[in-house]
Amino acid sequence: MNNLFFDLDGTIINSEIGIMKSLKYMYKHTLGYVPHDDATLHAFIGPTIGDSLQKYDHVAADDSFINQSINAFREYYQDEGWEEYTVFDGIYDMMESLKNADKEIFIATSKPEIFAKKIIDQLNMKQYVRHVFGAAEDESVRSLKEDVISYGIDKTSVDLDTKNLVMVGDRSSDIVGAHKNNLKAIGVTYGFGDYAELKAANSEWIVNEPQEIAKLAMEN
Repeated sequence: MNNLFFDLDGTIINSEIGIMKSLKYMYKHTLGYVPHDDATLHAFIGPTIGDSLQKYDHVAADDSFINQSINAFREYYQDEGWEEYTVFDGIYDMMESLKNADKEIFIATSKPEIFAKKIIDQLNMKQYVRHVFGAAEDESVRSLKEDVISYGIDKTSVDLDTKNLVMVGDRSSDIVGAHKNNLKAIGVTYGFGDYAELKAANSEWIVNEPQEIAKLAMEN
């Protein structure tokens, strides 16, 4: 594991506060009320908004409601929500360990790339992160994790192949996206997914804390 692609939300940062506020703002501005409880809204974190609307609101993929919802979500998120997060304990120590072992760190997120880059800059993580890859700002392209990973592999100048690159993430979409690009994956249970979800997605490894990621990278 010389190169590691990391998901952002739920893997590097706990973005629950900002995303939950953005989702509630979205529903209030499109429907006038919030149709789901917090437990359901929590499940929106990770997949794209469009995918979650199709799953929980039974919206057709081409329904204009998806675009309206994304625009409403973005209104709050781009002004306040993107800054409402914390960093998971142990992340900086993990990154330092990987850096000292000459491992390359990349971000591969379904979050719009513009916000992902702002967050990495704000956290002073550029000293650890080689490149940041994310979705287009309007989620029209590269919203699926498999597409973000493919985009990252194609765009970077670093020599990457399936033997030296692994995906790290907290949701099944991270694991599935990795496998569709012929990569192995490390699932993390400290984020928004859980062991059962990651196991069902056939994650090659499942860890409970960030430093275990660094340990795996040293051993494989």
